[in-house]
Amino acid sequence: MIARGRQVVAFIGAYHGLGNRLRVALGSQSLAEWADRGFAYTWPTGRRFGARFDELWQVGQPALPVAVSRLLSLRHPYRSADLDWLEDAADDRVWQIRTPHALHLPPDAVPWGERLRRLAPVDGIAERILAFHTRHLAGEPYVGVMVRAHAVSNAQTLEHSPLEWYIERMRSLQDERPGVRFFVSADTPAAQAAVLSAIPTAVALDDKGGYNTAAALRSSVVDLYLLASAGHLIGPYYSSFPEVAQQLAGPWLRLETSGSSPDQLLREGDALTAPTDPLRPSDRSAPTA
Repeated sequence: MIARGRQVVAFIGAYHGLGNRLRVALGSQSLAEWADRGFAYTWPTGRRFGARFDELWQVGQPALPVAVSRLLSLRHPYRSADLDWLEDAADDRVWQIRTPHALHLPPDAVPWGERLRRLAPVDGIAERILAFHTRHLAGEPYVGVMVRAHAVSNAQTLEHSPLEWYIERMRSLQDERPGVRFFVSADTPAAQAAVLSAIPTAVALDDKGGYNTAAALRSSVVDLYLLASAGHLIGPYYSSFPEVAQQLAGPWLRLETSGSSPDQLLREGDALTAPTDPLRPSDRSAPTA
């Protein structure tokens, strides 16, 4: 059950992906800290999402059962991300927030991306991040590429970011930067194989597991840190996952999509940065050309 006293509860939908879950849970935690309230979160698992929060990161707090949150909603209604309700709800003991979007936090609250940067992956995931980075990516900055090709992806994403677009963009960067390396995170084996076949300097994780299974989600966290450790990020249009990588990396990492303006593209003379530790992608060395 929920603790006594004033609380903030982040209600995570069963259909929410990893990016949506992180920004709602961590944003709600920041709101709780700002308002001097306790914090709880739901994190439903099953066919749509196969891993608990504490199986991915060292969060130290188990999830609240969804049934408890639904029971609480009879007296404490679900509220929106805009927080326009804050003043009217000041005396409500429990603020329950149900949204797939980032919260519009008060200016002096900790941003959810900063809170993400404070989290540590569980040991098995951290070891996998370090091992892959040491073997394939250490030494020089590289470009991260996140490909969305699965049939369940947003229709706008699939329309505006076809597989051919990624390959064409990677080839253009190869022409500008001979020998440039790429780390590829793709959500289907076929898309990953196509990119690796077309781009000889690209690498990717093997054996990532079935879509949204526990194994696949653990691989997604490895992908997240390796993408965030890139010097530049190419990602799908209208997708939260590359934005999570950008938040994890902080201001060093620029995200480019098929809808980006020219000033967001990686240009021939732009310098790239690399983190000193892939488990802390926001800690960067001096830029290198």
